[in-house]
Amino acid sequence: MPESALRRRHCLALALAPLAGVGSGPARAAGPSVLPVLSYYDYPPFSTGPGQGLTQSLLALLQERAGPLLPPMHEELLPRRRVAALVGRSDWIGLVPWVSPAWFQDPDRHRFLWTEPLMQDEDLVASLRSYPVDYQGPTSLKGLTLGGVFGHVYPETEALVKSGEVQRLDSFSQEACLRMLLMGRVHAIFLSRSGLAGWRQRLPGFDARLHVAETPRQRYQRRLLLSPLMPAEQSEWLRRTVAGLLQDPAWRELLQHHGVDPTLS
Repeated sequence: MPESALRRRHCLALALAPLAGVGSGPARAAGPSVLPVLSYYDYPPFSTGPGQGLTQSLLALLQERAGPLLPPMHEELLPRRRVAALVGRSDWIGLVPWVSPAWFQDPDRHRFLWTEPLMQDEDLVASLRSYPVDYQGPTSLKGLTLGGVFGHVYPETEALVKSGEVQRLDSFSQEACLRMLLMGRVHAIFLSRSGLAGWRQRLPGFDARLHVAETPRQRYQRRLLLSPLMPAEQSEWLRRTVAGLLQDPAWRELLQHHGVDPTLS
């Protein structure tokens, strides 16, 4: 759906809100009383403990700057497949942080609204120092067991897994996947560069035991995915604000606080 059509849906939703009994007070009344934030990032730097991590820091920054324009934002940590199912519903209103259009079958950005990038990131290939994987591309994984996370799709490996040239063993979280590697149950896993500092802090001996290949699996930009049904004044404010974050000293300081190299931004 072209962005112009999404805009028309915004205007229509605002025009019909009083007739639907949503309320005719301030513009914010056209949206939900709480803005759901769906995330499957339960690991560093995005989540480092209950109510802690880069996601909470981002939401606090946006909430403070938006004032009454945005309702309270509530983060829900859910499995990847559950997030995909919820955002696919025709009545869903909310946002998803740290994601890329390609991961939600929206490469042309017509299905959802998207902000400018919050940060640049890349997936790295980690293996044991005792059995290092010199990753140069998917074929480097032939004959190996790849650790993954349920619900996560690694498109470039699918044909190799289907043919049996690569075995895939999934766990329920990124941390469990990492621990499988440390126990020697898999040969390699994918880790985001943004999380390295957090894992080094959480897992003593990280660098002594793990080898990180110089060639990344992929590079990508992390954005906010916004529901097309979000009130236009809210989505437009979010898009405008995020567009300025990469040059914002406060945002760069938050990234650094959570162990993310601001030069990735």
